Amino acid sequence: MFYYKGAFRETDNVIYFKSDVSLAQNDVVLFGEKKYFIESVEKEFLLLQRVGSIVSVSL
Repeated sequence: MFYYKGAFRETDNVIYFKSDVSLAQNDVVLFGEKKYFIESVEKEFLLLQRVGSIVSVSL
């Protein structure tokens, strides 16, 4: 189990959560209906950015 602290750019909001997998930069995490892009990771601290929508494409 991995424990993380996440912060949002330009706000004072911080969230604490746990994950079954290790998270890395450029991953997207889902919290209910909200999606967040991980801009950077430093130890267990994540800088998050809200994602509006994710589009599926085929090659």
